[in-house]
Amino acid sequence: MTKRPFNTENKENEPESNSIPTKKAKTIDSHNEPELNSILKKTAKINDSQNEPEQEFTTDDEDRESYNESDFSQGDNESEDSEIIRPLPISSLIERHDGAIHPDNKQYYIYTNTDLMMISHTARFWSRKYLKIFPHVDPDTYDMYIHNDFICYGELEIIENCLVDIAKGTYMKHKDQMNMTNYITTFRRVEALTVVLQRSENFTGIDDGQRFHAIIRVIGACYVTILVNLLPKSMFDNTPITDDHMRKLIKFSQQIPNFKQVIKQALILGHMLLSIGSIVSAYTTVLQTVYCKWSLIMDQITIDLNKKHDEEDEEIWQALKYASGISKHAFKESFNFLKELDLYTKAYPGLGGHSHDISKWSKTRRSAFLSDSMDDEPVGSFWSRL
Repeated sequence: MTKRPFNTENKENEPESNSIPTKKAKTIDSHNEPELNSILKKTAKINDSQNEPEQEFTTDDEDRESYNESDFSQGDNESEDSEIIRPLPISSLIERHDGAIHPDNKQYYIYTNTDLMMISHTARFWSRKYLKIFPHVDPDTYDMYIHNDFICYGELEIIENCLVDIAKGTYMKHKDQMNMTNYITTFRRVEALTVVLQRSENFTGIDDGQRFHAIIRVIGACYVTILVNLLPKSMFDNTPITDDHMRKLIKFSQQIPNFKQVIKQALILGHMLLSIGSIVSAYTTVLQTVYCKWSLIMDQITIDLNKKHDEEDEEIWQALKYASGISKHAFKESFNFLKELDLYTKAYPGLGGHSHDISKWSKTRRSAFLSDSMDDEPVGSFWSRL
């Protein structure tokens, strides 16, 4: 079996921050973890020793969208619906609403009553780019019928475009010059991938099982690669957390304040994807390790997978428990994003593109598939055009 390489070293060139958030301890189970006590002592020690000014992190200009502050005000007609039990998908709101600017990090926007309560400017910009295409890969939008799997492959095409954009816009663009700033920008692009996957309700219905398995491997490698690039090695195994690692994690949590929320949604989506047919990847196992360790270190929460949680935590608890049952080395996968994407491209040439974007079709081509025109056609003529 090919083992996942976790020897990637992080490069942190930014000055340390003196703004260290302190949180009250909260535990889910009744066990006293020795590691937790050690971590709390280290956190207190680091809080006392921080004395350098905080430096605001900025993203690349290409990821910025023109806006003014008035764009970010919530509509006056919006109100919380007390009857809604579960939060709404963030993908259903960010196209129409800008959210509120985060008070401490102006590169993030806050939404209410959504599963992802905070989203970065970069992720929102790229998410909107992909989300606006979804109606155009659905024949029903144009009162057309093409074939049963058309919308499935249309959504797959959007996902492929998102993955290609991440590869070209980050890893391939900077190549061997990737630094922490680039990695943080990359994570925000992967954050957009999470929103796209959340919106992709039909791509799992493609009639090519091998291709479905292959794209899941690419998606999984995309998540694991950026986590390995960003986080210290101790987040992936039982290695003790050092003071230096703790400082990096605290600073990282300030630069990406919604990190845990993104990983949570990725785990829930991964559980859904891997539950379709046979399990083909162990990427959620890596995410589960990171999520649980982050909860312990940063939130001081010990997650007990043997204890049933509140109903509001049911989805993530099921996802974590499911992932914990998959061995990290169960499959021959590299967890290397560019490598898995290259294998996928060779197996399925013509990656991405816009062939399923009906808005780019000519009127003549569209008219051939209009639902009203099918009733007047001779038997068999419709299928000859496919």
